[in-house]
Amino acid sequence: MITLRNYTKDDAERLVLLANNKNVSRYLTPRFPYPYTLNDAYEWIEKGAYTKGTTSKVIEFNSQFVGGIGLIQQEDWRSHIAEIGYWIGEPFWGKGIATEAVKQMTALGFGEFGYRKIIALVLAPNLPSVRVLEKCGYTLEAKLKDEVCKNGQYFDVLRYAKYSL
Repeated sequence: MITLRNYTKDDAERLVLLANNKNVSRYLTPRFPYPYTLNDAYEWIEKGAYTKGTTSKVIEFNSQFVGGIGLIQQEDWRSHIAEIGYWIGEPFWGKGIATEAVKQMTALGFGEFGYRKIIALVLAPNLPSVRVLEKCGYTLEAKLKDEVCKNGQYFDVLRYAKYSL
């Protein structure tokens, strides 16, 4: 069973255990550092997860912290749009957890927060994330060539979107 809940200070050590993994951070933004330290975890839990316009949740699988998911409201004339982002600890990959978490967070974004559109930016080689989004009804809007440079390597970014009904 997949549930989403708010972060607490008690999550810090588990967050480091799962997040301090090069395979987990490989396709994520620099806001998700590697190596991931206890200091990073406390800073995220105390500030980052509660930044204005941000909704961040722990993903739990059978009552166990396995990853994170969030929405970031866009600004100004794009404030009806949120960007979704998520990650799962490597031991829990391939179990359908991300798919269910994205479905739940998308429903929260359209329902409770009233967003009209939710977007996801995915580095092109991250095919598991592409599959998650497609299973959740997101469609490819754009492919941005060489949009990101991470660790000296350039990546295309795939922009996926889903609209509220």
